[in-house]
Amino acid sequence: MTTYYAEKSGFVSWLSGLTGRSVFVPAATATGAWVRRLAGESPDVPALERARAAQSAKGFLMPAAEAVARYGQGEAKAVAVAAEPVVLVGVRACELRAWRYLDKVMLGGEFEDPMYRARREGAAIVSCDCVECAESCCCVLVAGRPFVAEDDGADINVTAIDGGFIVEVFTETGKELLASGANWPAATSGQLAKRQAARDATVEQLKKQNAPYSYAATDEAPVPLPEGDDEAWQRHAADCVECGACTHICPTCYCFYLYDHRLAEKVAERVRAWDSCLLSTYHRMAGGPQMKLTPRPELRSRLANRVLHKFVYSHQQYELLGCVGCGRCIDACPGAIDIRNVVEDLKQ
Repeated sequence: MTTYYAEKSGFVSWLSGLTGRSVFVPAATATGAWVRRLAGESPDVPALERARAAQSAKGFLMPAAEAVARYGQGEAKAVAVAAEPVVLVGVRACELRAWRYLDKVMLGGEFEDPMYRARREGAAIVSCDCVECAESCCCVLVAGRPFVAEDDGADINVTAIDGGFIVEVFTETGKELLASGANWPAATSGQLAKRQAARDATVEQLKKQNAPYSYAATDEAPVPLPEGDDEAWQRHAADCVECGACTHICPTCYCFYLYDHRLAEKVAERVRAWDSCLLSTYHRMAGGPQMKLTPRPELRSRLANRVLHKFVYSHQQYELLGCVGCGRCIDACPGAIDIRNVVEDLKQ
């Protein structure tokens, strides 16, 4: 494992020189949306010195909608898996933790998703420590941390200090990426000490802003919460507008539905799109009067299912928490539902 110090201009120059892969970097905007670096374009990197992007990077592995098969005219076949090789710059520790969760879901069972695997294997990761945090960030409540370690799954990690970056290389892919024009000196002990100080300061900030919450969930010990039919969930369901924003922005939500889309006469395409367990149409079945058309007809039980899946069911299924503490669902909710308040209020 090698650690360098790169001045900002040198780091930008290296990113600009990467070839063979599309490079995506969070934009220097209020939301930090992911944008593709165009050929010959110098990428902006101020977002690497800010809190995590508002948008999860989940869409690089699981697009919001994609064709999976075509059929008609006597032919039916799966859509060929084509994964564009990419470099994702600025992925945070919480996102890497979410990807380990998705790996278990999409690749760890009896069946695996070939499209997910192709995109996962085609993505090189340049992760980034959080030297700032959003008000909603709460990774410390779910046994997380705001910086990246060697075994978290990144190829390269960067930490912003002194107008430049500490650059740590973890994998052979990382070494190959740096071979494209990176010529940086080794980080000094003083620079490494500043990185540690920055990490400690962010951890303290996270602990301070999450001090009102007393729960501490881990993969081994999830938070005990009431069953989904408990009346207590209604206290928080009353604020839910059933928009699905929380599940769509969540880096670990993976539910999808399939529908058929007509392309031409007697030719159709099967499309997979994100679904949300908060919607009344979720798992809706065909049937008539007096039949139970959906397993959770009440919004109260759907909200309960969403929170229970993050803190209880995921532990039972995958031995992992389904919440990584990124706080995006808090920011996205038009009903101002804070999942920290829900868990704190209902923990037993």
